[in-house]
Amino acid sequence: MKYPVEKSHRLLSPRLLTVITTKNSKDGVNAAPVDFCSPVSFNPPMVMVALQPQIKTHKNIQDTGEFVINILSKEHIDQVLRCAVRYPEGVNKLKIIGLKQYSSVFVKPPRIKEAKIWLECRFVEEKIVGDHFAVFGEVVAADVRDDLMKGGKMDLAGIAPILHLVKDSFAVDYKVIKHRRYDYK
Repeated sequence: MKYPVEKSHRLLSPRLLTVITTKNSKDGVNAAPVDFCSPVSFNPPMVMVALQPQIKTHKNIQDTGEFVINILSKEHIDQVLRCAVRYPEGVNKLKIIGLKQYSSVFVKPPRIKEAKIWLECRFVEEKIVGDHFAVFGEVVAADVRDDLMKGGKMDLAGIAPILHLVKDSFAVDYKVIKHRRYDYK
């Protein structure tokens, strides 16, 4: 069956739902749920987030050159989705929706305390791609909650991330499996 090409992004699901935190020129903290987020380089470590130009996150990254990618678990889905609500500039969105923040190591935007993974990023460049901006950032710090590290390896099932499918449909509680990769010896 043919699928509408303008909705083809829905076929690339599920997508990891992250929360991007930024600061604005009035020192307000903004948080936005973003599911167009991907690593794009090992060395240097870089990520790409695709942002709609009208959202404050894009403007804040342009103004300050910094952002944090926060990965929260399914227990916080309601708060993550409340981050999509537009609030006046200069307010602390995290405080309004009931999430705590703490200082990042190398960038000014805060980390979300309830998150399980944090990537602190510095803006590198952006490109207009259709109706979005592809924003590239270099990862300058990466942290995982201590309770997710077991024997030097990350407990992937313990992350319990929120995966976005389409519109108001999400996937949680996925099963982690191991399978041999044929490109490794």
